[in-house]
Amino acid sequence: MGPVIDLKPYVGASNTRLLVMVDLQEDAYFRAAASADDVERSLESCRAAIQHARNAGMPIAFTRRAQELDIAGLDVVDRKAPSPWIMGLEPKRSDMVFERRQPSCYANPLFDDVVSRIGSFAIGGLAAEEVCLATAIDASHRGHRVTFLTDAAASRQRRDADASSVHIVATKAIELFADVATTAHWLVATAQRPLRGHRYG
Repeated sequence: MGPVIDLKPYVGASNTRLLVMVDLQEDAYFRAAASADDVERSLESCRAAIQHARNAGMPIAFTRRAQELDIAGLDVVDRKAPSPWIMGLEPKRSDMVFERRQPSCYANPLFDDVVSRIGSFAIGGLAAEEVCLATAIDASHRGHRVTFLTDAAASRQRRDADASSVHIVATKAIELFADVATTAHWLVATAQRPLRGHRYG
């Protein structure tokens, strides 16, 4: 008898119609890289997911934190230039880019509108313990289906907890609101399948 295959990751992942990548910028990379040995592996999984989505014609949304400086004592907000995208993970002209002022991607009303039309998405990127978790919670409240690509995401270390431990806890928390799958499961579940002809008579 062969090994038992857990079908749950495939079932949830197969419903995704949008790929969301969060905070794939140099400043987020350097914050994560200072505390996580496996950030490069996570970024390789991000590359694989992005390439797969492009090959399949699946829309991709990149989100990033809005860069603003509050000028003390004045009711003026000065916009800083955003941090550059990580080389090889930049959005293309056909991709969507959303800025947000809060951790959840839903803080941008346009993101909320796009996902409301599609209904489901896969998510990965940096700051999983903050952005991916907050987004999964908000998606659950809206009845949207989310697949968290756990190996295409990285978490940052916290006081008295290394990045790997934080990522395990973040993944367990996200499981309460979303499906969790590896990138490999997601690639298989969302692969385009050829139409098969039917024979009659």
